[in-house]
Amino acid sequence: MSPATPRKNTKTTNEKKKPAAKPKTRVKTRTKTTKKRAGKTSHKKSPIRKLTKTILTIAASAYMAIGVYLYINQRKFIYFPTQGVHPTDEQAIELQNQNETLRGWVANPRREDAIIYFGGNAERIENSIEDYKALFDDFTIYFINYRGYGESTGTPTEANLFSDAEAIFDYIQQNHTHITVIGRSLGSGVATHLAANRDIHELILVTPFDNLASVAQSRYPMFPVKLMMRDQYNSAEYAPQVTAPTLIILAANDQVVPAYSTDNLIEQFNPNTVHTAIIENATHYNIQNYTRYFMRIRDFQLTGR
Repeated sequence: MSPATPRKNTKTTNEKKKPAAKPKTRVKTRTKTTKKRAGKTSHKKSPIRKLTKTILTIAASAYMAIGVYLYINQRKFIYFPTQGVHPTDEQAIELQNQNETLRGWVANPRREDAIIYFGGNAERIENSIEDYKALFDDFTIYFINYRGYGESTGTPTEANLFSDAEAIFDYIQQNHTHITVIGRSLGSGVATHLAANRDIHELILVTPFDNLASVAQSRYPMFPVKLMMRDQYNSAEYAPQVTAPTLIILAANDQVVPAYSTDNLIEQFNPNTVHTAIIENATHYNIQNYTRYFMRIRDFQLTGR
């Protein structure tokens, strides 16, 4: 009987060990399950990452949309054609170029010397007739609207305005010994190109820029404006070709053309022929309201300095 006792104990011991192994198997199974669940959780995108990606996508789409809009409509941001004309008693003038009709006025006709005035991108040039007529009564002065401006036909573009300026000069050159060209703001780009390609007597630039694209770039720094613009009016490129005495007039408080743009333009001219003047307190838009502005132009015409 004594041998039976150990067998009973062994069986009992084995029976106790089997249940003890079950919890270990369960714990191991749970651990694997937990790891799998943890692995699945780690691949899920957090709400912040989703929101960031959405914001970046929207921002990129908006950037592209604005860029495309600026490119397609860029000339609407350069040219602001005046519609119709204000009444004036001055002699009307009309000439043809590239199947378009350019219309304007002639003040003080039949003088030996002449002035051609090219205005700003939204300027009514007829509003300047009286001032120029009174102060420069010994000059015949031509005020002719750009294509699409006033009663001139056509569409304004850089190539069109350059062509028209040359046509105007060639037309009036037949009747005058010396021709002074004045260009204000956008007109400074037209005048500089003309001076580089025609033998003018004197060149006067008012609130000019080196390159219209650089001015636009300062306004829209987020976009590659210099690459996008079709009409750049690169006066800095034409300036070295100008041989006529040149006067550059700056507005001390110019809020449109950055000072560095005008300074860079001045550096491109022959230092022996370029002269500068600053009209204190003047802005880009009211510089013509200052007497010194006209007096400086008058002095330059008399002395060439």
